[in-house]
Amino acid sequence: MKAEFDICIIGAGMAGATIAAYLAPKGIRIALIDQCFKEKKRIVGELLQPGAVASLKEMQLGHLLEGFDGQAVEGYALLHGDQKTTIPYPLPHKGMGLHNGLFLQNIRASALQNNTVTQVHGKALQLLENDRHEIIGVNYREEHTSEIKSIYAPLTITSDGFFSNFRESLSNNEKSVTSYFIGVILKDCDMPFPKHGHVFLSGPTPFICYPISSTEVRLLVDYPGDQLPRKALLQKHLDSNVTPFIPASMLKSYQQAMDVGGFKVMPNHYMAAKPIIRKGAVMLGDALNMRHPLTGGGLTAVFSDIQILSKHLLAMPDFSNIDLIHTKIEAYYRDRQHANANLNILANALYGVMSNNLLKAAVFNYLRCGGANAQESISILAGLNRNNYALIKQFFCLAFYGAYDLVRESITNVPKAIKILIDALIIIRPLAKNELSVGTVVSGYFKK
Repeated sequence: MKAEFDICIIGAGMAGATIAAYLAPKGIRIALIDQCFKEKKRIVGELLQPGAVASLKEMQLGHLLEGFDGQAVEGYALLHGDQKTTIPYPLPHKGMGLHNGLFLQNIRASALQNNTVTQVHGKALQLLENDRHEIIGVNYREEHTSEIKSIYAPLTITSDGFFSNFRESLSNNEKSVTSYFIGVILKDCDMPFPKHGHVFLSGPTPFICYPISSTEVRLLVDYPGDQLPRKALLQKHLDSNVTPFIPASMLKSYQQAMDVGGFKVMPNHYMAAKPIIRKGAVMLGDALNMRHPLTGGGLTAVFSDIQILSKHLLAMPDFSNIDLIHTKIEAYYRDRQHANANLNILANALYGVMSNNLLKAAVFNYLRCGGANAQESISILAGLNRNNYALIKQFFCLAFYGAYDLVRESITNVPKAIKILIDALIIIRPLAKNELSVGTVVSGYFKK
């Protein structure tokens, strides 16, 4: 079939809409398909690390962060009992807190204003193949008429998020739920350190907060386990593990939010990228790869993926050469693995650390020392330092620092010091194996 488009993008979420907004002005004909283009309400994807902001600016999309009261974020604050410390992002970099839904609508509007983008309201059903098992487009159910229609394109990008319908055909991913986030909005809240993300280390469960508008702060509370908690358990969890550790300046806003209720709950996934490379299709964003949202690295990874894939696609003279497109897809998967390894390892490693009392104290004391180690650590978290060696070095430096600190306090702490080192190895080893292994990219349709 003759293709009307160069690219068919399945999913107009953060990944799909952004790559459409970036590629469409360059004359690439795009079909952007989604069931609903209305504003979405999400409780994650609301903190852009400096690496994500930098990627948008490099793609000349920085203006999409304007017009909806987003707030600059200058670094992190760590609170541990009565002790507090801050770690600024490397100058001149800043992050941003925002409403995910408002930001996404900005991106969609930017994409759809191009006459090279065709908006398609519908549910993608099935990838279309030719007799050589090459992907040539997608079948979809049209939203308003319920008719089954087809879109043909030499490249189909599946970017349909957490619950992608196309992983079975395009990946060997194993998705797991690591925990749940309880999301609360605090109104007119006085954070201890304005313009900072806050990590609370005092309680038995990790929780964080950051500004998302001039009058709102997002509070995210971890609920451990892989089973969706019942409403009664949520309130009990908050009362026992969060309320006693809320700073005095935030308590009034927090109590008002508790009285209103209406908490949102979402699962936190981990899924290493293990794509099956097939001609005519490529996966992008959360459809391909997920990490715990504790570090706010999700959008950094998404925008990095978009930059890498777009660079390869824009190097082609046109979309007529299927073999060349396939070569570019292979290069994208290879390059993005290295670029996003730190983000994926750090997100789940830090979640493991925050759930371990000994390592949690070690992180606070290590970063409180400041200096080059703290700055390198924050640059990795910010998505500015993608050096894999730097991440592994910093992770074990903090573990050894925590072990040394315990032994220095008392020789009877030797068993605890050994436990810190063992726990650190248990946390980091499987993540490094998943994310740094050269074998995570799988070629060929029948390798499953």
